[in-house]
Amino acid sequence: MINADKVILQSEDMRRVYINVLTEDAVHGKSIEAVIPGDLSFWKTEQKIEQVTGVSRVKYKDMCSTKITAYGKDFSFLQTLAYDDSAKLCIYGCGVNGEIICRYLKAFGRDIEYFVDRQADSREFTVLDKKVISPDTFLSLADGIRVIVSPDHQAPVIQYLTEKGIDEKNIICPFRKVDKEIRILEDNYEPKCYLKDSKRNRKEQADVIPEATIFTILYNTPKGMLCRTIESVLKQSFENFTYLIIDNGSTDASADTIRQYMKIDARITYIRLEKNVPWTEKGLLTKLKDNIKTTYVAMVDSDDYYEPDFLEKTINISRADASDMVQVNTLTYAHEGFRYSYFTHYFGRNICIEGDKKKNYFMLRILCVPVWGKLYKSDLFKKLIDMMLDCETEYDRDCNFCLDISWMTYMALACNRASLCDDLLHIRTWRPGSSEHSDNHSSKWLSSIVWSFEHLRKNDVEYEAAQVFEEAALMWLFSLPREEYSLSDFRKGDIDNKRVADFLNRPVCDKYRGNQHG
Repeated sequence: MINADKVILQSEDMRRVYINVLTEDAVHGKSIEAVIPGDLSFWKTEQKIEQVTGVSRVKYKDMCSTKITAYGKDFSFLQTLAYDDSAKLCIYGCGVNGEIICRYLKAFGRDIEYFVDRQADSREFTVLDKKVISPDTFLSLADGIRVIVSPDHQAPVIQYLTEKGIDEKNIICPFRKVDKEIRILEDNYEPKCYLKDSKRNRKEQADVIPEATIFTILYNTPKGMLCRTIESVLKQSFENFTYLIIDNGSTDASADTIRQYMKIDARITYIRLEKNVPWTEKGLLTKLKDNIKTTYVAMVDSDDYYEPDFLEKTINISRADASDMVQVNTLTYAHEGFRYSYFTHYFGRNICIEGDKKKNYFMLRILCVPVWGKLYKSDLFKKLIDMMLDCETEYDRDCNFCLDISWMTYMALACNRASLCDDLLHIRTWRPGSSEHSDNHSSKWLSSIVWSFEHLRKNDVEYEAAQVFEEAALMWLFSLPREEYSLSDFRKGDIDNKRVADFLNRPVCDKYRGNQHG
């Protein structure tokens, strides 16, 4: 039995075996059920569980912190690797990471021999004009070549390669490890303690002219996550901001939760829509634009949160670099063992990019496509909204801008400078309700990807670079765990796009074709 004030819940090891323990909850006086694989005596201490799983969860009242381990692409290491020509290189995995790593190495004059991927067990195909070979074929050719492991969840690949006799010296992991405490609020959390301890004065705040706007658009978010988001914004060390919350027709108690915080913090502006509408709906976009009256703007999803110094650091960087956009390091946290945790980038320093370098970093998705995790100059962001409002029909706007890849494509090209901050300041929650793991608009997402590709070409981005960008997006879309979609669910004009048509010949798209090739 472990210490009663520390509770391990739904942790998992690298082989994705769920490990739970039965313990008494000292606060609520109840037990938390769990399933323990194998011999109970093996799990004698919390330290042993944490050693095996890499995850611990500490609970105090209704508030928890979860210690997680995450990995992110180390571009500083990759740059050093590019200059080391002592051995030939190949990449295991031809997904988004594999393409990014290949292109990044090539930018520094280093090329790879081929990709290795299980998709090649089905039939022959190429990626970035490089042959993709099966793992079995690679094992027969492995002498004298070093293999770069590209999947975010790299442990199973490394285990497979070592078990097949590949020398560890020839296995390259271009990822940096980070241990991070993630704040958790249970759904029975009540914000009474926060409200009681808050030193803010409603009357005094009303006279302050804000310099930044943070906005959240929500719909039926679990209460604990919503409270965590709101409190992370209100606790910013840079206090001169307004917090815009747009309730997109929630049918739960979100409105009551938000109003509790409004009573003690006048920085909150709350807008409630009577019904749930797409993010691209004209009325929602108009309300969003009309309420951004500050120099800077940032977005945070209602199940994510920012670290307390997010605004302070990003505004200082924007001022120092004269940049229109500042991207921080985002850590995606696998909520309660859902998939795996990872973070976006590591350079070893903050950088500022402009011109062709800015375009190239966006093409390589180093300047990431999601809207969250960034601070923008408000003028840039409102120009994006104006462009969406100018769409001829609601249908065109909904399809072309349903996915934030098109939002970021516009802003990445329209901004003069962009800064990348190495600090982990944005925590994103990855859970079954996340949009890419729900039935949310995915038949329209292809339209946003095609619009992005066409917008890149209209802005004189080289075809090859735009092709890599689009292929990475298509790989993400067609790899989503959805079996119910078929090609007929997508707009015919999008399917006829040459890059889409070529990509659909990859094995990963067979499920849309009933496993028929061609």
